[in-house]
Amino acid sequence: MSRNLAIVLIASTLMAPGIARATYIFDAFPKLGTFSNPIGVEDPMDGTDRLFIAERAGRIYVIRNDGTVTSKTLFLDVSALITTQTEGGLLGLAFHPNYENNRFFYVTYTAENPRREVLARYSADASNPDVALPGSVLVILEIPKTNLYHNGGRIAFGADGYLYWSLGEDGIAHFAQDLTQWNGKLLRIDINNPSGGNNYGIPQTNPFAGSGGGVRREIWAYGFRNPWRFTFDPPTGRIWLGDVGENSWEEINIIRKGRNYGWPRMEGNDCFPLSTCDTTGLNVVLPLYVYEHFGSASITGGFVYRGPSNPSLVGKYIYADYVTGEVSALTWNGVNPPTNALLTVEPGIPSFGVDKNGELFIASFDGNIYRLFATPTAVDTPAIAGALKIGPNPFGISTNIAVSLMAPASVDLTVYDVAGRRVATLMNAHSAAGSHEVNWNGRDESGRTLASGVYFVRLNLNGQTAETRRITMIK
Repeated sequence: MSRNLAIVLIASTLMAPGIARATYIFDAFPKLGTFSNPIGVEDPMDGTDRLFIAERAGRIYVIRNDGTVTSKTLFLDVSALITTQTEGGLLGLAFHPNYENNRFFYVTYTAENPRREVLARYSADASNPDVALPGSVLVILEIPKTNLYHNGGRIAFGADGYLYWSLGEDGIAHFAQDLTQWNGKLLRIDINNPSGGNNYGIPQTNPFAGSGGGVRREIWAYGFRNPWRFTFDPPTGRIWLGDVGENSWEEINIIRKGRNYGWPRMEGNDCFPLSTCDTTGLNVVLPLYVYEHFGSASITGGFVYRGPSNPSLVGKYIYADYVTGEVSALTWNGVNPPTNALLTVEPGIPSFGVDKNGELFIASFDGNIYRLFATPTAVDTPAIAGALKIGPNPFGISTNIAVSLMAPASVDLTVYDVAGRRVATLMNAHSAAGSHEVNWNGRDESGRTLASGVYFVRLNLNGQTAETRRITMIK
């Protein structure tokens, strides 16, 4: 499924009979151009309405959080410091909760000689907030590595003001259960109060804060394979974490202080390998949700949606599978078993992000930053009966729409706006098999020029929906 066809319908009890809710994906910044392997979208929450896009190669760009933005500014370039071998690169970006005043932000990345994963702090230029100061670097913590995969690397500040950092087990599975190792853990550190000769402190409420014997007191939770992305949901206080599996299962966890999430004794709810595993006394927490490897193979943890634009998604955990591109919504009320629904498809999603309003952004390795919208429409579930080809898309003055029919059919080709209202009928006739082309000039049925934005072209054949495509008009 192409990204222009990424429309999947989900039922909503709030909708009137016969009306479905379509979830679709579109380029959030269609005039901006693309990024190179973007791995993160972060809002500094400083009131400036800017977004920072981190690229895997080590560059961070800043843009206005505006769909009409046409330019990006290079904020920081640490590409000379990092290695992108295997799964390496720039992995995480986080802004200090008091960034508006202290201008501190943090990055994680992989480096060589020696091989390690680095957490470092930088400062933005006081005279130009769109530019960072490379010379301001302060290395907070370095984690020795043997391999350059299973890195984890997400960093984020919790409501408690502490910095959390997810780390994979470095391809050495037993590290995940070894409390003397940082790998395979979720760490929690105090970057405001350094102590013990380090550039950070240990919160006294950490579960192993008082431990000896070489136990890493930074550990908040453990037993992870590759916790690439986690997030906080402030209204509930929950930490959601997606952990990439090995042979059979991808898992979503709700993180609890000091608990063990099983790897490598368990993968998902199963013993690993499939045999009897004794978890007595190991403080193991089973995943909230797992899905099996049927083409899918690598979970990208996301966010609980709290934005105003998509009421049907509020409170749902939105995540993806990097391999299949499936973007899904997990619903959980904290009591009953969770339910899962497929929303849309966009292959190559390494990360999600949210802005100050709680709106969700999707970083894709095709170079674009996308957004999700769920809207009431009269569009039914597509059935394979014909095909649409649209170009140019986006368009300014007009675009051509080609309808390919496998057999003679009664054709209705209609344009709808995002609220599901019909704005133009382009074809309404019985047509022979083959290709038929029409032109749409961006006007409604009364000849009025429509506003720039997202529209849908729906093809009905013999009274049934065959295909629906997103189309973008930019004047």
